[in-house]
Amino acid sequence: MAGSKYLYNSNLAKGTGLINETLTLFEFYESGESKQEFLLRCTSQNVLNKSTEHRTKDIINLVFFDRYWKGSKNVIPDLKTLRENGLSLEALKSLFFIYTARANHVLYDFTLEIREIAQSKKISKEIAMGFLLKSFSDGKAPAWSDSIITRVSSYLISCLKEFDVIDKEGYIKRTFPDSKVCNYLLHELHFKGYSDEKVVHDNSWKLIGLDFNELIKEIERISFKGTIIFQYSGEILKIGWSYKTMEEFVENEY
Repeated sequence: MAGSKYLYNSNLAKGTGLINETLTLFEFYESGESKQEFLLRCTSQNVLNKSTEHRTKDIINLVFFDRYWKGSKNVIPDLKTLRENGLSLEALKSLFFIYTARANHVLYDFTLEIREIAQSKKISKEIAMGFLLKSFSDGKAPAWSDSIITRVSSYLISCLKEFDVIDKEGYIKRTFPDSKVCNYLLHELHFKGYSDEKVVHDNSWKLIGLDFNELIKEIERISFKGTIIFQYSGEILKIGWSYKTMEEFVENEY
């Protein structure tokens, strides 16, 4: 694993998408419990059906907590509510992917890079390896051994396939994100304290394949439902927000 001075690490080795495990942990989570209480319940009841307690702890500590419960911010209750209220698995996977990429800078940057590649070009492990080799000279990662480079490259490709960013053959899937995903992400960024301008220019939109013009059209569609008030003239962008907290938004919109 990379030292703290490096932006990239090899945490994807602990679990790529882990979508089924994440759904299981969401279902198992009880509102208000601490990280330690949750971890203890998971290990004592072997909720993930793993062969060893160590493997379960690795998944929860190094993958699940890192993605969905960083520091004091716990997004599990909100995402669990979305799931319980019928948000499709496909839509939920888009949100899982955003949180996974944010927690793994190597996946985040690699996804942004391949979003600029022509749709007709196959995203291969060799492209991932080239990306990693460049990261060494940029000072973003330590000089990993050939075996680690090969492993991380493989994990990058596997993760993108699990989250449907690329298809089984390795080509980028150009699918439009669910409107509910866009609405959630708009409010999530807003309640993180972002200005309206920063909300619409955040790289999270590129992660899920939306360019600026597509995003503006989607925000306009969302505003027609009355959730927000949206003004955009090409120079001035302003959003009027109806809800005071993320919890209030999730409870009323999903």
